[in-house]
Amino acid sequence: MRILQRTRSLIAQECAIFFRFSWRDWSTTLIPGSLLSIAAMRSTTMSLQSAIVHYACAVMWLTLFVYFVDLSNQITGIDEDRVNKPDRPLPSGLVTLEGARMRWTTVLAGFSLIGIFYPVILPETLCWVATVAFLNLTPAGNHWFGKNCIAMTTGTWALLSGCWKIIAPLSATHRSFILTVAVWTGILMPIQDFRDMKGDARVGRRTMQLVYGDITSRRIYACGFVPAAYAVLRVGRLADIAPIPLALAHVYLAYRTMNHDGPRYDHKTYMHFTYLFCAVVASIIVKQH
Repeated sequence: MRILQRTRSLIAQECAIFFRFSWRDWSTTLIPGSLLSIAAMRSTTMSLQSAIVHYACAVMWLTLFVYFVDLSNQITGIDEDRVNKPDRPLPSGLVTLEGARMRWTTVLAGFSLIGIFYPVILPETLCWVATVAFLNLTPAGNHWFGKNCIAMTTGTWALLSGCWKIIAPLSATHRSFILTVAVWTGILMPIQDFRDMKGDARVGRRTMQLVYGDITSRRIYACGFVPAAYAVLRVGRLADIAPIPLALAHVYLAYRTMNHDGPRYDHKTYMHFTYLFCAVVASIIVKQH
């Protein structure tokens, strides 16, 4: 009985720690990935029992996907988090650095094993491991173009392609849609750096804001990156579902970027982007019919 209670307590504790490490990223990983996996079930004839098993594996893969990158980023970014996000497990003292490294090793092993067990998603699994290594171990991963336009493009492709292929084969049409979303994400992802300038400056990261200046970067982003991202959706035919609402959402994103009012406001702007990301992923689901 005591063993059972301790096991339950340990599981609850680890779930709470996982939440503290990762909750900020659920709207760009777990939520859209899970929805896309459910949508993929409509493209397969597998039994209900088989679909449930595959979906459970997809959720596990997604969970380890986000946990792996969050552990990696937060282990290497403690100094930055002390400034930008002091509530995170490492700067707050909830988890020791040694404990985070042990979890990182376990998560990487589990994530890799799922990729081996499901060889169809091994390319996506390896791509994500390489992307995280690029972000944390190379100088280019600290530059705004490498960090956002390259890494977030490859990472989004790995996320969406993997969670679909666990459930069903990926058609050429859906492969094109996923690539469109990946490129769109890479173009818009510099928006995440507007809220973190103090911490980025402290660790020597070369974000767009620190390279070109805050005001200039906002103008470049609002007048160049946002229209380019919408054009990608048009070319990729994902804007066909709701062209005017999507255009207005991009205009609103540009407006909020220009109408800066401190880190908290910029964080809300980033969250609006993540909601738009979920909507764009949902357009893949709608385009199935």
